[in-house]
Formats: sequence, structure tokens, C-alpha cells
Amino acid sequence: MTPDAARPDDGRTVWELATQLVPEMLGLLVTPAAVVACLLLLGSSHPFRNVAALAGSFLAVYAGVSVLVLALGEAAGTTTDDPSTARGGISLGAGVLFLAAGAWSWAHSPARTGSPPGWVVRLRDPAPRLVVGAGLLLAAVNPNIAILASGLGIVLTSDAGTGARLGGVGLLLAASMLDFAVPTLVFVVAGRRGRRWLRDATGWLLAHNRAIGVVVLVAFGLLFVGRGLAQLAG
Repeated sequence: MTPDAARPDDGRTVWELATQLVPEMLGLLVTPAAVVACLLLLGSSHPFRNVAALAGSFLAVYAGVSVLVLALGEAAGTTTDDPSTARGGISLGAGVLFLAAGAWSWAHSPARTGSPPGWVVRLRDPAPRLVVGAGLLLAAVNPNIAILASGLGIVLTSDAGTGARLGGVGLLLAASMLDFAVPTLVFVVAGRRGRRWLRDATGWLLAHNRAIGVVVLVAFGLLFVGRGLAQLAG
């Protein structure tokens, strides 16, 4: 495959590429663990500092993964004239992974206790170092890494130019930050009533955390498997 100069920048605009990335962007902005952690930190004594540290940690991990995958993909020459097979395989693999994770999570239910999990207690008013460490860990072990990789696969196998590719990666990263931006915006503009709603939402999410996680994994698993099979069949 020829270098990037052989791929015209007008081959596909960033907005055309974005239509291919909609499932990945939706997956990245629906991250129960990130939302719960953000809501807990908004109730801490330094809400904005802590949420910024958490979001920055997620962004650092996702950006690092993006740079690594794009660099390896460019070195391997992953762009093809007919990317449907490659995209279908990536989407199918990600979907199977989500379904397996959902089944495992459902089968391995943690024992119910009267007290909240330890990580919840530690995030209620943590030191900055703990926030950064928790953010890096949550981002690294998050199933969204597979969603991000799927989106990066779409970017790599497209005929878009460099500008559109960078724009596509930017959209993926921006979508992942909405988990933190939306609750923070509600916290800022909604006043006392909004903050009470956030506290109620935090309690509800913690009480139903496992069920929500299973539903999200299965839903996106079915979506990605269906899309992958359609692309492979087409």
C-alpha cells in the first residue's frame, strides 16, 4: 500500500467517517463505571478538581491506545480497497467479547452486603493521587477499550485523508468525555435541585450497577455482532 500521500484528503470527509463511528461513539459515552465515579467525585469536597483528574486519566489512556493502534496500523498498511471484511471481523470480535463479558458478569454475582463497596467509600472524598490512579485503572480495564479499538479499526480501514482520520479519532475521544461533561454540567447549572437529583442518581446506579453493566454489555454485544455479520455477508 502506498503512503498516506496516495490517499486523497477528500476521499471521505470527517462527517462521512463519523456516520460509520456512531455505534462506537454511543458505546464510549455509555460507561457506567465512569459515570458512577464521576457522580461520587461531584459530591466530594473538591468536585471540579477531582472530576478533571478522573477525566484526564481516562483521556490519557484512550489517547495512548489511539496513538499505538494508529501507529501499528499505519506501519502494517491496513487500508484496503474493500474494508467490509476487516471491519466486519473487528465488529464481530468486539461483539462476541461483550456478550461473553455480559454472561460472565451475570453468572458471577457478588455477594450482597449492607455496606457499599470499598472503591465507593474511597472515592467519596479522595486525594488527587487516588483519583488519577483510579481513573487510569478504570480506563485500562474498561470494555470500552474494545469499542475504541473497533472505532480505530474503522478509521484505519477507511480511504479518508489524514485530516478526516484525525477528526474521526477526535470524535471518539470527545464521546468518551461526555461521561464526565454531562454530569458536571448538570451539577453546575441545575442548582440545589439538580445536585439532589445527582445524589439520587448515584444511589440508584450503585444499587443496580451489576444489572446495568450486564444490560449495556449485552446490548452493545448484540449491536456489534449484528453489524459485523451484516458487513461480512455484504
